[in-house]
Amino acid sequence: MKTFAEILNESKATYSFNIGIAGELPEGIEDRLESVMQKFTVRNFTKGKKTPIQKRPLDFPQLENTEVTFFEAEVEYPTTPQVLQTYLGNCCDIPQSHINVRTPEDPREAYQEEGEENSSEYVALLGTEDMGGESAQNEVADNRTMDLLKELETARKERDVSDGVAEAPQGDSKDIKGHMQNTKAVVGG
Repeated sequence: MKTFAEILNESKATYSFNIGIAGELPEGIEDRLESVMQKFTVRNFTKGKKTPIQKRPLDFPQLENTEVTFFEAEVEYPTTPQVLQTYLGNCCDIPQSHINVRTPEDPREAYQEEGEENSSEYVALLGTEDMGGESAQNEVADNRTMDLLKELETARKERDVSDGVAEAPQGDSKDIKGHMQNTKAVVGG
């Protein structure tokens, strides 16, 4: 039969975090991070993995042309990513804009993993003869103008509109004296 202490040790929960630091790292930062995190009782701390230099790193959109180093840490003491990020930034003299701490269950982590799995080699269509899709040449310039004129002509024929003069009511003009109109001047007359 197991003792209470053995059961308690087996049931200890651990908390995993992914720590991303942008930019060039100072010398000995890995040891400094691990020693600072001993406050949370570190169980596992992996060596940093660097990404290639990117124009806009996904986790740091405000930075340009920089590399990002990722560390994975597992601690026994519960904490939140925000608290750990602030703590690490303050203790290791890293600006908060250059550090990012997330849990592996974070939706952004899942999104990044999906992107890596589904990524295939990008091929630019601009340089290829056929850029894919249907040709839109019939929908532009003179071709489209001629099509519009044909549509207007058929619409005019379908309307069958007469000039309207023949159907207008004829008025009686006995009260109007044609030769007497407008014979007096408006001013001084």
